[in-house]
Amino acid sequence: MLEVQRRLTALRDTSGNGRPLYERVAHELAEAIRLGELQPGERLPSVRQLATDVGLSVTTVMSVYTLLADSGLVYGEAGRGTFVSETPKGDNNLHAPRAAEHTTARQGSAWRRLVLAQTEARLKQSFPSADDVMRGGPDLRLLPLDVIRQAFQDVSSRLQAHDLEYPSTLSIEPQLAQALSGKLLADGLHVDADDMLVASSTQQFLALLAMLLRQRSQDEPVLVAIEEPGYQTAMDTFEVHGLGLVPMRLDQCGATVDGLRAALESGVAAVFLTPRAQSPTGCSWTAERRQALADVLASYPDVWIIEDDHFAEASTSHPGSLYADTRLRDRVVYLRSFSKSIAPDLRLSVAVARPPIRYSLMISKSFTDGWTSRTSQRVLAAVLADPRTENALLHARTEYARRRTAVREAILSMGASQGLDLSIPEVGPDGLHVWVTLPRGCDADRVAEAAAQRGFLLAAGQPFFATPGNQRHLRLNAGAIAPEAAPKVATVIHDAIVSVLGQPTALLTP
Repeated sequence: MLEVQRRLTALRDTSGNGRPLYERVAHELAEAIRLGELQPGERLPSVRQLATDVGLSVTTVMSVYTLLADSGLVYGEAGRGTFVSETPKGDNNLHAPRAAEHTTARQGSAWRRLVLAQTEARLKQSFPSADDVMRGGPDLRLLPLDVIRQAFQDVSSRLQAHDLEYPSTLSIEPQLAQALSGKLLADGLHVDADDMLVASSTQQFLALLAMLLRQRSQDEPVLVAIEEPGYQTAMDTFEVHGLGLVPMRLDQCGATVDGLRAALESGVAAVFLTPRAQSPTGCSWTAERRQALADVLASYPDVWIIEDDHFAEASTSHPGSLYADTRLRDRVVYLRSFSKSIAPDLRLSVAVARPPIRYSLMISKSFTDGWTSRTSQRVLAAVLADPRTENALLHARTEYARRRTAVREAILSMGASQGLDLSIPEVGPDGLHVWVTLPRGCDADRVAEAAAQRGFLLAAGQPFFATPGNQRHLRLNAGAIAPEAAPKVATVIHDAIVSVLGQPTALLTP
């Protein structure tokens, strides 16, 4: 293993003609398995150990092991480690095909969620007193708890036995359709109840859409355009279902027109867009950007358009929806969820789609979990209709905006005072997150480790990209940080960066 590690260390300092480092490392290990340098049943170093020994980031090594496992070359045993499989020596084919330039297609992989979950678990175990601001959840104190309690009581008090039987239709509950219609209209969506469909989550809708896209393309490779950096769960969900990812560049107003056009020209079957509070950057469309994107999409009539409006109720932005454009309406799937604003545990998301996409979604859902609880739908309807909810949402919008501003200004002020080259999106940030670009040569995994030692758990940004390798970003949940704590967070980030920049660069990932 020592000779193999020596070659892996050498790979770190080469360009590989643009090939991602994790793929080059994985291929080197696969070759070692084929040649018998690594024997069947041999235990490989832990992720942390190999990262330290070879000078790679933890995220890169996790991606390497995931790719090798997807290819059947290694396997993991809980609590024991990663082992070389009983693989024929001639078989070292790594299943990471490139469907198009700057595209990934890794069926069965969900490395981003795995990286975030394992990193959080490790940091929590090592630094149990650190404040966790790496997760993307809402501040539970800003959820309308009293309204939700009352809604459950009111709905349950009116339950009849027939309300608990199998439904005869998958149609949305009339109360929920009525409660949503005004909110959708305020965002420019003129929607009939017949065009709404309820699922357990946006993730379920994404999985269903991925399956439909695969069926629609028959045996051809399926590509979907995604924002980069972007929503890691959407990327994992698409890849798990065998779709390739084509990244679209972002600016302060979301996906750029040039980025969208380039993705469309590469042959994507669908585009995934976030109109406001984009995760992880917080950017939102302007009306002008929405129109420009619509004009480009109008020339590609076979491309499906998926809109993820995950922060609608708690957002301060109102960019509208592509569903409002009559040229596009028949192929837009608009998704609106309530986890960030009402409660994650209600597990409800609503899709707005026209036939035949809505019909296909309904049929596909009927073969997964059948239907989404009508009782839960009625509870959400009661919450949305309660006048106290709007007061709670107004408070949440104001508070989240105050926290984002406080954290952003504190980090930038601290960076400027110390001469650090930090940047954060400037125009119209929304949502829960603050996205920080670190100085060049500063490894985000190591900054996150140093910040955890100083009391805050932050997410390194690599899992928010289509492929591993980007080590210059941090995501933190500003929505979980009280304004008075913002200077402390900024100081921790500053001290963590300085500590990393002051260390030898041997562990920096290209």
